[in-house]
Amino acid sequence: MNLGVTSNVIAEIIDTHYTIRQVPLLLMGESNQTHQDLINLIIRSLNQRRIVQLDSTIFDYSSWSYAVFIFEHYESLKSFIPQLESTKFDLFGYYTFVINTVTDTQIFNTFNAFWKLKIIRTVLVVINDEHPDLYFYTPYSKSSCGSPTIHHVRDPSTAQLFMQRLNNFYNCSLRLGTFETPPFVRINSAEPNGSVTVSGFEGDLVTTLSGQLNFQLNVVTPPDNGEWGEARPQNSTGLMGILQDGTADFGVGCLGIIPQRNEILQPGRPHYTSRIVFAVPEGRPFTAFEKLFRPFKAVVWFTSAAIMSAFTVLVLILKFTSNTVRDFIYGNDNRTAFLNFFNVYFTGVLPRLPQRNFARTLLILWIIHCFIVRSLYQGSLFKYLQAESNQRAVETISEIEHSNLYYYIFKMSERFFQNNPRVLRRVHHLTPDNDTINVQMDALATGELRDGVLLVTLEHLAYHNTYHLDRGFVRCTRDAVSSYPMVIYYSKRTFLVRVLNRAIGNIETAGLMNYWIRRYGNYHFFPKALDHGEPQALRNEHLMGCYETV
Repeated sequence: MNLGVTSNVIAEIIDTHYTIRQVPLLLMGESNQTHQDLINLIIRSLNQRRIVQLDSTIFDYSSWSYAVFIFEHYESLKSFIPQLESTKFDLFGYYTFVINTVTDTQIFNTFNAFWKLKIIRTVLVVINDEHPDLYFYTPYSKSSCGSPTIHHVRDPSTAQLFMQRLNNFYNCSLRLGTFETPPFVRINSAEPNGSVTVSGFEGDLVTTLSGQLNFQLNVVTPPDNGEWGEARPQNSTGLMGILQDGTADFGVGCLGIIPQRNEILQPGRPHYTSRIVFAVPEGRPFTAFEKLFRPFKAVVWFTSAAIMSAFTVLVLILKFTSNTVRDFIYGNDNRTAFLNFFNVYFTGVLPRLPQRNFARTLLILWIIHCFIVRSLYQGSLFKYLQAESNQRAVETISEIEHSNLYYYIFKMSERFFQNNPRVLRRVHHLTPDNDTINVQMDALATGELRDGVLLVTLEHLAYHNTYHLDRGFVRCTRDAVSSYPMVIYYSKRTFLVRVLNRAIGNIETAGLMNYWIRRYGNYHFFPKALDHGEPQALRNEHLMGCYETV
């Protein structure tokens, strides 16, 4: 082994590609004199000062991003590779492996092991007699999809040595885990070539990503219509399950950031922030008895009741007075004053009118009062008979809490109410099925669901009021339960996160997300198609037919 040449090559790799000098560099070799001498020469050959740590301090740093490993034999390298799966090594780190002469088969097996761990920024330095050979791999190429294509170079300063960006998947397939949940994702029927496409604004997002990065979408749906599923350390269900076991490479479908999901999966950057609201039913219909009391407010009814009560008390008091006093107030020989009082109130006639001026004055005032009250009541009643016959729908979360309505939510949504046991006692869990939320929205719109509220995103509501308005308009609370940042979720170990995050950032900057979202919903929250205008007062033009008939 030519230590001088080898150390110069490795030092040039470090100086050229390990560009952030503040990040510690791990130099790790076997415990023999040759490797220790090589490490010393590498450190001396560096052109720039940097932090270097040796293998004796490997457990003092949380996660290594820059490292050089030196091995004597292939078997030593092979036994070390599984350690790279540990969280001690950054999945997106830069790793150089130095080894003595190996066969082509061993080189391929080494890079294949790296690919299984989804570590792609690796360089293998094979020491020969004269000059070390440098090898790196790319997982996607024109001739292979998802298997290492090995490249051999001599120049350690070449920009190709560590793959900086994966911008081209060469029309290879990536598995997208999703399910039907408009307006986020719509799964369209198979194309003539047999492929399944997706739409909806998150469907448009992943379709655009596939076009920009040149990959095909292979749509994978959760078994048994499991929708989101439950995130567990083992044996997750639904979409969480197929992402956890590697059946899908990444997943979309109204996926909010949840700590339980983050423990088993890796979230991408938020591409949209929605709001969680309650879709509420229309108010219950007024009963016949309630309709009679609608024209007047409570204060008017209380005032009328107070007047009648006062007259009743007055009649009872006058009953114990002399006939002269009663004749002065009621009129001569009036023995049914109480009955006459209510008779006038309900537009009846009096069999005998009082003769005295004071009694007549009281009667006239009472008749005028009753006439005004009846006229106002009849006019208001006519107005309310033309208006909606339902009570006002609940409009705030506080009103829901003080009502008798149930909460229809998915089990995973209980986290929003974990500090409110009163709400949890009224929770009804929704069973995951095909497009559960929109099915429940239809039930809310048609009146099949009247005893509860439905927890949805603002986008679900806007979609329904645009495309399912014929089934009924659905209202929501004015205040939101929570904001809801949405992401793409990935398997725990994957290189796709940074690749897609970069492309998603460009899409957001271009304003495409907001454009797509507006295509799938009516955010004015007023059913224009159902706007028939306010009732109009009668005019002479409306009665012309009656005049002509007469």
